Amino acid sequence: MPKTADRIPASSRIHPAAFWISLFAGLLLQVTLPIEIPLARLFDFPLVLTLYYAMVRRDKIFGTLLGTGLGLAQDALARGLIGMFGIVDGLVGYLAAAASMKFELDQMGARYVVTGVLVSLHAPVLILVQHLLFESPPRFVLLDWVSGVIVNVALALICYPVLDRFRRAA
Repeated sequence: MPKTADRIPASSRIHPAAFWISLFAGLLLQVTLPIEIPLARLFDFPLVLTLYYAMVRRDKIFGTLLGTGLGLAQDALARGLIGMFGIVDGLVGYLAAAASMKFELDQMGARYVVTGVLVSLHAPVLILVQHLLFESPPRFVLLDWVSGVIVNVALALICYPVLDRFRRAA
């Protein structure tokens, strides 16, 4: 009998309708919610969805493509530089899938720790990419960063159990 560390973790699939509806709803909320509620700018629905689906599927290519696609859609719907979120969300999607292949993330606590680490990595990498590509001075506000991490991990606390109801073994 193989040891737990030697076995390959099984990936999961999400029902296609739930997958596409959640992505559309996440992008819609990302665009419309900050207009109505100014503090909603701290939420990053596409990032949380990218992390969840990359960890569930355990596929680096899928995580990278999903993160890039959602990031580009987020860039296209927002007023800003096209490609910034696409690059960073693609990287974060890759790292989430790589972490799920390395560690057992079926336990909720481990999944939230990885989510917190990758959400906290998102903002500094976004600022770094913006600085390197566009040579604009990076704007880093520590309170916004900490608040964003807390809010997005709390968002994951709500979203992950709901999305888990649509999971099935691959």
